[in-house]
Amino acid sequence: MATEPCVCAACETALTGRYCHVCGQDSQARPAPLLEMAKEVATSYSLIDGKLARTLAVLAVRPGRLLEAHRAGAGSLYITPLKLFVAATALFLAVLHFSDTRMHQFTWKVVQGQTVVVTHDPRLGNIEVTGAVEQDRWLQKKIEPAVDPAVALALQQAGAAAKTPAERASIEYVIAENQTEEDFAKRLSDWLPNVLWLLMPLYATLLIPLFGRRRLFLEHVIFAMWAHAISFVLMMIMAVINSLGANLWASLLVLPYLAYFTVAGARYYQMSPISALWRGVVHLTAYVSLVLLPVALAIYTTVVDWDVLRRYAFA
Repeated sequence: MATEPCVCAACETALTGRYCHVCGQDSQARPAPLLEMAKEVATSYSLIDGKLARTLAVLAVRPGRLLEAHRAGAGSLYITPLKLFVAATALFLAVLHFSDTRMHQFTWKVVQGQTVVVTHDPRLGNIEVTGAVEQDRWLQKKIEPAVDPAVALALQQAGAAAKTPAERASIEYVIAENQTEEDFAKRLSDWLPNVLWLLMPLYATLLIPLFGRRRLFLEHVIFAMWAHAISFVLMMIMAVINSLGANLWASLLVLPYLAYFTVAGARYYQMSPISALWRGVVHLTAYVSLVLLPVALAIYTTVVDWDVLRRYAFA
């Protein structure tokens, strides 16, 4: 009885021996033991091969070299901008989780030694809370609960004692707004990785009028991936520092970001540092105002309690 010839499992070429003469596949390969798999992972992603160490070193002291090497065809020496962006995104979210910091958090803390008092201004329709401080915290240690129980209790008691529908609607709006801010912070963290993939082409598009219309769009996309990876690295560093109690303002990151942008942009786009700097300032302003703020507003609208807002507006 004739037997069917053996074929390569990878490319379906007829085999004349153990190894395929076309693709090199081992026809007798078996699943590797767990220990061998662990060794493979360790050697592939450790500093042994030098690629990760070389990439980190270049990012620290020569931020434009990675982009320059990738364009010149020497990108195999470093992690690609795409892999760097993916790794930085994942690592940033992991750092936020394990350092117990928040991308954004709205807090309302009672001032030590003071009593929380809620008053209503009938002329402006505003609610004023004294004895407590509101604060928007970015990349800082998470505070639980975000709204101090004394503030929440004072608002509830003021709502129960409200004398007019307008006063009651105003207090309900403040209570709902506290919950909205908390939901917004969580959704911003949940959506961040997915949203940035959509924003990458917009970042690259804003580079075109500033850094050359004749360049390939892919060149701008590569720079966009690098810039976002750098941003995540900087935010990771600040998150770790703030988790230790530094409480630094996130706006301070603008300075190191522009420094990296200037050095890398000057080398990658072959221009003077001064030209790269002012273009970087214009680009950052445009990206924040035309892209990031509208996206944040769109996310915010998904958590707003519209019924409470409507009652407050028409009270």
